[in-house]
Amino acid sequence: EITTRLVGSEMCIRDSINVTAEKFKEHTMNFLNLYYFRVAAEELSFTNAAKRLFISQQSLSNHISRLENEFGVILFNRTQPITLTEAGKSLYASSKVLLQQKEQIEKSMQDIRDFRKGELTLGISTSRGAVMLPKILPEFRSAFPQIKLNLVEGTTKEINQALFEGRADLCIGFAINDPEKVHEELLHTESLVCVIPNSFLPRYLKIDSTLIPGSVQSFNIFADCPFIKMPKQTWLGEMFEKCCESYNIEPEILLETTSMSTMVSLCSSGIGAIVLPEIFVSRRMTFWNSFDWKEQVSVFPLNYPAGYRPITIAYMKDHYLSRAADEFIRMAQEKFSC
Repeated sequence: EITTRLVGSEMCIRDSINVTAEKFKEHTMNFLNLYYFRVAAEELSFTNAAKRLFISQQSLSNHISRLENEFGVILFNRTQPITLTEAGKSLYASSKVLLQQKEQIEKSMQDIRDFRKGELTLGISTSRGAVMLPKILPEFRSAFPQIKLNLVEGTTKEINQALFEGRADLCIGFAINDPEKVHEELLHTESLVCVIPNSFLPRYLKIDSTLIPGSVQSFNIFADCPFIKMPKQTWLGEMFEKCCESYNIEPEILLETTSMSTMVSLCSSGIGAIVLPEIFVSRRMTFWNSFDWKEQVSVFPLNYPAGYRPITIAYMKDHYLSRAADEFIRMAQEKFSC
């Protein structure tokens, strides 16, 4: 009798363990079900969603059915074209949040498990990346050789959007000023400089003891110079036009370009003067700071307070910040301290 009870107890325990394991398996599968549902909700086509997921349409339908059975609701109106039901719309909104939180947990666990493995995605404009990243990346790569660094490049709006959507872990650029959602560390305060081809000095400018390269100048002394500028839709183009308005001058504009490299090349060739953020011509930088460039132009900081703007490195407050990201911020602050 004692033996029978023990055997029975072992069977109960084994059955209990099996049931628990099966429930756990079902629970972990829900994330997969949820992900498949989200893709189907985005495509609004089981055929296209199945192709995107590299599974059969029947397999996708089974995953969706499991979710519908679990919640006791219908998620799709299975007419042609298919649409989301009210329950489907609600679950779709929640699925994006839940799956993003799952991704953040996985990143956190990976970082704890193996500090030197992972990925870091940085949002930065192409021109700013060209002058800032060469100062940071060699040290970062040396310290974290197994961290894969990804770049999201674009306009200020595009890289900020990547940060808010979770496609970028960090973002370097103009201050976002959204303290409820974003934490920002100041890297430096950007100011404007006017770069003049040396051939312009006797031709367009009055040479005297105050006109020394590197000395702060009012923009109006460059009023007679022909300029190359960026379009008004860009921050630099807007600052240029506001600067002209504030000094009540209308300089000759030779051409507009969206490329800072083109501006620099044409200026160094003696075609026109340009206005740039100071960091692009600073001695700390290596990009464009060649011997030829320095010999062919003169740089004058502008006395234009409206052109001063903070450059920050930002991350979302509700996103996990890896130790590698934290070290990247520290290195950036060391290289570009105010």
